[in-house]
This record gives sequence, structure tokens and C-alpha cells, in this order.
Amino acid sequence: MEIINLARKLGEELAASDEYKNFCTTRDKCRENTALKVKLDEFKVQKSILDVEKEKDDDERDEGFVDAVSVRVEELYNEITNDPDMKAYNKAEEDLNLLMTAINMTITSYISPESLSGKYGEGDGDFDGDDGCTHNCSTCHSVTAANAQ
Repeated sequence: MEIINLARKLGEELAASDEYKNFCTTRDKCRENTALKVKLDEFKVQKSILDVEKEKDDDERDEGFVDAVSVRVEELYNEITNDPDMKAYNKAEEDLNLLMTAINMTITSYISPESLSGKYGEGDGDFDGDDGCTHNCSTCHSVTAANAQ
């Protein structure tokens, strides 16, 4: 089927995109960061312990323990999210997600053009930048008009 071949070609182009390459590079750097991995592992364990303790009935819950673990979870969260490798990974993931959103919007505009073009604006439904796509959906006249419906 021709459409499957086109999908394969799109997949190849995505795999060759700067956004995907940057995502893979930053992901791999995070995986190699042993200090970050230790913090992530501890965060998961502490968060799980906290969730279990919070689920207990009021008379069984140790609020001092909850407070102490909550403080540690918050400390770990801040350390993880402020790690340069994690920041780079989160940015790369966001950029890849924006690209995927733009691709999905473009495809959707051709199978459901009344929802993304013409009806809500003067654009032709092509989200390759010709209509001023910023890759930030909140700025898109078509999406904001559709959401207002």
C-alpha cells in the first residue's frame, strides 16, 4: 500500500530529524549519568513509600514520617529537575513533542480540514510554517478557534 510506504518514509525522516537526534543524545547522556540515576532511583522508592503511607487511615498514618519523606522527595525532585543533563533531556523531549504535534496537526488537517482550516481561519491547513506556525499550539488561530467551539 502506498500510504504505508509514505508512513515509513515519514518515520525515516523523523529518525533523521535534528529533534529526534537531539532527543536520543540527551536521553543517552541521562542514562550514563550515574549520579542522576541514583537520584531517580531513590526518588521512585521514596515516592512509593510516601504514597503507601498517605493511603493509610488517619489513625494509622505517621504524619511525622510523611513530612520527613515529603521533604526528601521534594529535595530529590529539585536536584533531578535542576540537573543539566535532565534539563537538556526535557528540552529535547519538548522539541520532539512539538514536532510530532505539528505533524499530527498537518495530517489531521487533510482528513478533517473543517476542524483545522478554512472554517476557523484563512490558512490552507498546511502547518509547515507557511501559515506562521510557531510550533506552539496556543498561538495557532485554528486550534484556539476550534477549542472555543
